[in-house]
Amino acid sequence: MTTTTATLRMLLLICISLGQIRLVSMQSITMPIDGVYLITMAADPGERTDMFLQFNGRDSGFVAYGIDQAVGGLGVAVYLEAGTKVSVRYTGYAQEYSTLGVGFVSSEKRFVTLRLNEGQSAGPSNIVWFDQRLLATGAWIRNYAEDNYMRVGVSGMYWLAVRPDCGNGAVSLDVGPGLFKVFCDGDKALSASGAFYLKAQRNLKATFTSGYLQSGTTFSFVRLEGNQQKYIKHSHHIAFTAWTDRVGGHKVSEWLSFNKAKATDYGSLYNSAKRTWTIPTTGNYIVSMRGDPGAGRNTLKVLLYKNNNKYVFSWFAQLGTTSGQAACFQFNKGDTLWMVNFYGSHVGKETFMSIALLW
Repeated sequence: MTTTTATLRMLLLICISLGQIRLVSMQSITMPIDGVYLITMAADPGERTDMFLQFNGRDSGFVAYGIDQAVGGLGVAVYLEAGTKVSVRYTGYAQEYSTLGVGFVSSEKRFVTLRLNEGQSAGPSNIVWFDQRLLATGAWIRNYAEDNYMRVGVSGMYWLAVRPDCGNGAVSLDVGPGLFKVFCDGDKALSASGAFYLKAQRNLKATFTSGYLQSGTTFSFVRLEGNQQKYIKHSHHIAFTAWTDRVGGHKVSEWLSFNKAKATDYGSLYNSAKRTWTIPTTGNYIVSMRGDPGAGRNTLKVLLYKNNNKYVFSWFAQLGTTSGQAACFQFNKGDTLWMVNFYGSHVGKETFMSIALLW
């Protein structure tokens, strides 16, 4: 890698914290080269915040809503030309956990972002129909419209994100099958995303079991650079495992859980070597977090810390809905990450976290 290339790549990962401000626009981020970018937003509302992703000063149609103290997220993979300006227009109060993240992935168009058809309701097959007019295919995943699924063409690491828009109803979307679920209730159009190692010929579907889909529903995925399978980390139920060379290769003896934590338990996972994650190589990472507070009006808030108690990320979920967000970070080899259950008496089964190397 040349010095120029290395310097350029250092500039391609940008994460901005919007802070506790009330504005209708913010400074833009200019894309330095043509390529595929991961773009993530998290709306921390206080009471309510609507964040609109803009390209060259125009709304792109991608929106993140934060409402009733639940942080609403959005994640998409898009191909942008050099010089494209990415910015956010938002209403309300964008509080301390509101973020915009832009991470470079590849110069190839090996991604797909789907905007799902408006007006689809759950039928006997419970399958979401994709809008062919907005389908952008690459060499890595094909769309089989007749059976309504995606087929992975090349084994490798993929980043997936889904954002349901259910209007005033409720929707449960299942991505995979079996990768993750995301729920929507009323105008809480929340999201979930994660990195997964997918084998060639695997079929992917986005299915839903109830409700009425609106035009803001999106499903996005992109193949990450190289074979980075050993750099992925998944946690379900806040049950963390050591770094593993295979997804699903969890060892029960390495599991730790917040499931029995009390609302007053603010302890971190820092006290044992098994309770920290050590970054294996310096690079730029995508971090996806999603909280499920369970049924009823439970509230859950979990923070991610790095090294000497430096806060870097969080999510917040309440009122029986899952809430997720993602962001891009540069970590150094040897950095340690751990989580704090800031408060929450229950961690639902759809609680999820993922860390994957971009490059």
